[in-house]
Amino acid sequence: MRSGAGLASLLLLCSCTSGLFSGSNFEPDATRPVVRIETRGGVEYGAATSEGVLFLGRTATTGPCRVHYFLGRTPVVEDGTIVPFGGVYYRADVDLKQQRAELLTKDPDPSLPLVALLHRELDVARVPVRLARGGGLDGDIVEWPGTTLPVGTGIFTPAENPEDGWRLVGLVSGEATLEQGASTRKLIVFAGVDRLREAMATPVPWPEPMTVKHRMDDISLTKRRAEIR
Repeated sequence: MRSGAGLASLLLLCSCTSGLFSGSNFEPDATRPVVRIETRGGVEYGAATSEGVLFLGRTATTGPCRVHYFLGRTPVVEDGTIVPFGGVYYRADVDLKQQRAELLTKDPDPSLPLVALLHRELDVARVPVRLARGGGLDGDIVEWPGTTLPVGTGIFTPAENPEDGWRLVGLVSGEATLEQGASTRKLIVFAGVDRLREAMATPVPWPEPMTVKHRMDDISLTKRRAEIR
């Protein structure tokens, strides 16, 4: 038979546990879906998305890599392997999940709010950007925001539901200068929704052979056999 004190402690514990797990409004922080990737050829940037960690493969398109990303507000580092994703995009395959920005499914228009999220060691920097239009410009180009955006920097738009964080519009691919008479106009070019559609349309084997991977940290998970390392 339980004593009165023991029963009271048990009831208190059950009450606290119930309160801890009953918060149906709790959502993980999804405001930092950016990554920094170290490859054999150098360093580049990308985005943590619903399709995996995507980047442009400027420094390497195969081999091992190391991915710096965020779990909520906490910086995390995980080893991975570079695999093709499709078109100009590559994927850094890592075992554990990251923040997952959905891909934008429609063409952006000038009224869509856009933000470049820059990876920092302990946080991200937010730089508002806007599509460049006028003067014959169209497509995946934004006006120069007054600061350099490294290749691979993610261009995002807020999700309709703020708790869902961001939607990926594309990754910065370079800078351009438009000469208009005696004046020049500096621009940022990005691999946007069309390039993402091309990547998503790339055929992949299905069903893919799967196997179980057992990690040294006692985590076991199911992965594509071709991605086991």
